[in-house]
Amino acid sequence: MSQLEDLNRAMAYIEEHLDGTVDMDVLARIAACSKYQLQRMFPYLAGVTLPEYIRRRVMTRAAQDLRATDAKVMDVALRYGYDSPTAFARAFRRVHGASPNDARRPQTKLTLYPRFVFTLSVKGEEPMDYRIIEQGAFRVVGIPSDNGTWEVEDAGEKAVDYWEKLGPRVHEILDLVDGSEPAGLLGVQFCRDGAFDCYMACVATNRPCPEGMEERIVEAATYAVFECVGPMPEAMTNLWHRILTEWLPSSGYRWESKTDVERYFTPRMTAPDSRSEVWLPVVKA
Repeated sequence: MSQLEDLNRAMAYIEEHLDGTVDMDVLARIAACSKYQLQRMFPYLAGVTLPEYIRRRVMTRAAQDLRATDAKVMDVALRYGYDSPTAFARAFRRVHGASPNDARRPQTKLTLYPRFVFTLSVKGEEPMDYRIIEQGAFRVVGIPSDNGTWEVEDAGEKAVDYWEKLGPRVHEILDLVDGSEPAGLLGVQFCRDGAFDCYMACVATNRPCPEGMEERIVEAATYAVFECVGPMPEAMTNLWHRILTEWLPSSGYRWESKTDVERYFTPRMTAPDSRSEVWLPVVKA
């Protein structure tokens, strides 16, 4: 079964569980990926985060029920997993710009968000160069993010803020370089049990871990490696979009639930000629 078929089965599962019983672990299993991968991939594919998509579909159905039946607002709220009429009304207004009671008035404008169906779009635009490598396990030392403040859907924006706040401490990390491979400054996204754990600016090194930093092991993996040229973060965001929407669905590979790596070669990441790489862990489909 192809990745797109798996994703469409996941969309069908959401439709069957709009009563508030969508289980993210089950959803990820149906989509044949980890929770982290599904939440990271979805905004690139759909243009909206997964929780927001589910919320919009719930409120679309709720509006249809309010228009088509005489059910009490509280009963409709309960049907879609809301114990509080206030919380239901707030979520409803956020999507439709009107209250649940107003939704019954014929002149009230409501918004319908259709169910997503994923298809392979053949654009025939720019080719994507990549190489497949076998990378053994390696040790990294660096400064992890505060994972308690991160959501996977906001990882891109959070990473930009993280790098800005890191500032001069990047040089402390680079001082640990000892010739270990892969060379260069790394941005690594670690997961635990299929869920996002932390983002970490680091280098591959065998030197002792200084106080205030952390050491981790990046497990061995097969990686698809893509070169990125252009200023951060725009160039990297665009590359991730192309990898997940163009390359991955038609590549014959699946995104493996291992560690994603970004590799930076240029000190000034915002320079127009800044060079970097994305290492995507993959397995044959």
